[in-house]
Amino acid sequence: MGFARIGSRASALDKDIAFYTGNSLYPIRSSETFVELTYQYQVAPWWVLQPDFQYVFDPGGGILDPANPVKRIGDEAIFGLRTTVSF
Repeated sequence: MGFARIGSRASALDKDIAFYTGNSLYPIRSSETFVELTYQYQVAPWWVLQPDFQYVFDPGGGILDPANPVKRIGDEAIFGLRTTVSF
């Protein structure tokens, strides 16, 4: 699990942009939180599989969605699989 806080200057910039553009719906970045679950499974003495799941709340602290610039990017789920083969 991790947490990242957006700096006060970046948040202040977002507030200034919202004020000067007159867009009261402009998102103000704040923080990002993520949770990760992973497990290593020994398939054979020479082969390891490691599935991974991550979930990110407020990616980028609530950055704008490029496809819809008045909304924030939504929470994201990430799935991965790592394999290690030793000879």
